[in-house]
Amino acid sequence: MEKEIKRVLFVYTRDSTFIRGDIDILSRHYEVKRLVTDNRNQAIQLFALFRQLFYLIFNIRNFDIVYIWFADYHSWLPSLFAKITGKRCYLVIGGYDICRVKKYKYGSFVNPIRGWMARNSMRSSTANLCVSNHIRRVVRSLAPDTPALLVYNGMSFPDTSKTKLPPEGSRGGVLCVAISQTRQSFFIKGIDRFLELARAMPAQKFTLIGTDPERAGIKPADIPKNLTIIPVIEHSRLTEYYHKSKVYCQLSRRESFSLSLAEAMFHGCMPLTTKAGGMPEVSGGLGEIIYASDSDIFRREEKESSVHEAINAIARLAAESEDYAPAMRERVMALFTIEKRERELISIISRG
Repeated sequence: MEKEIKRVLFVYTRDSTFIRGDIDILSRHYEVKRLVTDNRNQAIQLFALFRQLFYLIFNIRNFDIVYIWFADYHSWLPSLFAKITGKRCYLVIGGYDICRVKKYKYGSFVNPIRGWMARNSMRSSTANLCVSNHIRRVVRSLAPDTPALLVYNGMSFPDTSKTKLPPEGSRGGVLCVAISQTRQSFFIKGIDRFLELARAMPAQKFTLIGTDPERAGIKPADIPKNLTIIPVIEHSRLTEYYHKSKVYCQLSRRESFSLSLAEAMFHGCMPLTTKAGGMPEVSGGLGEIIYASDSDIFRREEKESSVHEAINAIARLAAESEDYAPAMRERVMALFTIEKRERELISIISRG
């Protein structure tokens, strides 16, 4: 008879919406102990890893399951200890942990040691939980002998009976929500592309939320007059901007999933994305996809045609008279809710 699951060791590096969501899910079913491995800088991370080692030596026997967010330095010891002691280990793969973008020094696999630890964490786990099919395909190649299971990210959406969409024809403008506090994320999130597009369409209104211009290295002179940048905003206020916008634009070079895209679609924004990562899975054929390379959508030799392609896509979406909002909301509510993620996670853990 299989042992009843009671205690879960939850390992992560820093707080986020994803982390809080899974802690809440697991805490409704099991006793959860958090083990934070701080990775703010190398010195702090080294100390945290030694602390993690001693904690595992003396406490791993007290847990039934190890649950880890991201494959990285912090996942190697917990996954190894779980394997040695016969505990089940579930490793959530979020995207950064399978990437290697040398140009922007982005991804665990840019560093060979970090990549080795990430790969071996995946191989030591009972199962790797992937937030998109795109991630799942990569994980299967990195750890072919470990099950790679698709469990989409999820979020809590407002009650649809109380969240009325604005009437068709009342929207205008192009919106992007991208958290960017570094020059690296400026390029990974494709914010340079968004700025280029705004310059090319001076008659169209563009809004960028979540990016700090100074930290992202955006000079005031580089900001087009038709672009409004809002660095910080309460999440509850995003609905106001979704409802004002006709098009939601995400031109990322790397994007494992994009909850902002799902949220924008829930609120009726037509999506314009690149084919990067899991975004086509989120949009599901609704809206437009620009088939940009992973490097630069507006490469020098292709700049004119790429900008023209993006302009045409926005023009088509802005002129769209058919109301796709109900279909977009239906898709998001069917696939990307926190309730669905909870059902799938608990099912996986319960069946072993």
